[in-house]
Amino acid sequence: MEKITVTILYDNCKVSEDFQEGWGFSALIEIGHRKILFDTGNDRDSFFFNLEKLGIDCGEITDVVFSHKHGDHVAGCKEILGKMRDDCRVYLPKGFPSKWVPKNLQIHKVSDFQEIEQNVFSMVLKGGVFLHEQSLILQTEKGLIVITGCAHPGITKILESAQKRLKAPLYLALGGFHLFRKSSHAIEEIVHQFQSLGVNRVAPCHCSGEVAIRKFQEAYQQGFYKVGTGLVLTLS
Repeated sequence: MEKITVTILYDNCKVSEDFQEGWGFSALIEIGHRKILFDTGNDRDSFFFNLEKLGIDCGEITDVVFSHKHGDHVAGCKEILGKMRDDCRVYLPKGFPSKWVPKNLQIHKVSDFQEIEQNVFSMVLKGGVFLHEQSLILQTEKGLIVITGCAHPGITKILESAQKRLKAPLYLALGGFHLFRKSSHAIEEIVHQFQSLGVNRVAPCHCSGEVAIRKFQEAYQQGFYKVGTGLVLTLS
């Protein structure tokens, strides 16, 4: 399995006092020669503070993927993209405002399913009447790693769609699962659906909610990752 590193740049929680947290999500995914920025959190200053603490240079980022247009995922969008090199590729889901992206960058609008790089895919599903959301899928020898921003289309629907597209087992689901408004019973049913789908490991955060995070931890034990700003997760 090729080494994959996921660094959490912004989340509701933090792994230490060295970082700043807030309602939102952002991660940097390193696989092969690609450094993929997934979302930019809810606060521009906190986002850049965390980048500096982690020693991440925007000029080294090769791709930017925005899950959707909600403010807790696109803070300082124009300023951040203004720091990217000209050959940086930007992947936007259907309905995302193109005017937020500098014209010198390579803009790719994704409406369904698209290969970004070998073993790296974008998948866009409808998450509301006027909202489409983009998830990132990594294909590995152990199975699929699915990274979500808020999972507005439904986290199990996203996982089922990824599995159907790539016909591979589900290794890890990481990101916002959008369960913070769900009842305890509904969350237990979703945990059961994860297990039925064969999801091997889970890393719920952001809008997943404290109850869901606790229930996933209880169900998955060693297969559970506690997420927070500053976490560096190495998968190999």
